Amino acid sequence: MSAFLQKHTLEFHFEAKTSQNAFTHRDIYLLEISDNYGRLGVGEISPLQGLSPEYNDTFEEKLKEVTSNVSHYLNNLDLLADYPSIVFGLETAWWAYKHSSGVFFETDFTSQKRALPINSLVWMGDFDFMKSQIDAILKKDTQCIKLKIGGIDFEKELELLKYIRRFRSAKTLQIRLDANGAFHPDEATAKLRALIPFDIHSIEQPIAKGQANAMRKIVETCEIPIALDEELIGVTQYKDRYQLLKEINPSYIVLKPSLHGGFGGAEEWIFITKQLGIRWWVTSALESNLGLNAIAQWVSQFPESYDFPQGLGTGQLYKNNLPSHSNLQDYFLYFEN
Repeated sequence: MSAFLQKHTLEFHFEAKTSQNAFTHRDIYLLEISDNYGRLGVGEISPLQGLSPEYNDTFEEKLKEVTSNVSHYLNNLDLLADYPSIVFGLETAWWAYKHSSGVFFETDFTSQKRALPINSLVWMGDFDFMKSQIDAILKKDTQCIKLKIGGIDFEKELELLKYIRRFRSAKTLQIRLDANGAFHPDEATAKLRALIPFDIHSIEQPIAKGQANAMRKIVETCEIPIALDEELIGVTQYKDRYQLLKEINPSYIVLKPSLHGGFGGAEEWIFITKQLGIRWWVTSALESNLGLNAIAQWVSQFPESYDFPQGLGTGQLYKNNLPSHSNLQDYFLYFEN
């Protein structure tokens, strides 16, 4: 088996901001594996600069090493525990290699009998930009809206939430928030208390990762359910994953396979959540349609994924997106709202 690596730069339609980063473009790597019989599969390796700890000056050297020894690494994914985006790329390439039809798993989703519900996303920006996104979403039959917060004045963000609730109650629209660790522990309690009147479903990562004691106190005292996201990055061993979730005891975790251990790592996180009574959903790490399609197919194996909006509507962010392995992505995006 041989492998070929190609770099591709995705260009955003707008500056995509979080409280920690801003993106106008991003580099991904396409990994093609093939054999002498003409079979091939393409996977996506898409680390996020500033978020993926693996993405440093030595990352491309590691990619070249994996590409030159692809069969070895396909059989020993555990050697890449510190490189979750490479694991993600190898897994998706292998699935595509084995399934030329582009259908990796036989599910109600892949047979197009049932759609995966996904949230609409409001990107961070100035007040007017965020409000314009909200207006566009409210015109549709959206069931779940997610706002990235922490980048503008907090009072302005409360105004946006008040604006949403003027038109849609919690009975018809679920609001999720993602702070990307923007709140300081000393101010988090007061800010979370101010969010209570808006019937918030959950808030992701209110404070930065690595503050387990402070996060646990927030979970214990806050009326709004807490979801962990960045907190999971870099935790690669089962015992450490179990201990982290047991100690903090969040209501939810948000899984990004290319950040949280590939699909195998994500499945281990899910196994632990079932033991501890924690719920989960999956979201993208801004993959192209190629990666999003694989994530959607994979998550559709889990019955609970149809009852809980997933965060997989980011494929429309790019001017020069890639095609998916099949036409399922069109079906998937059709049900975004």
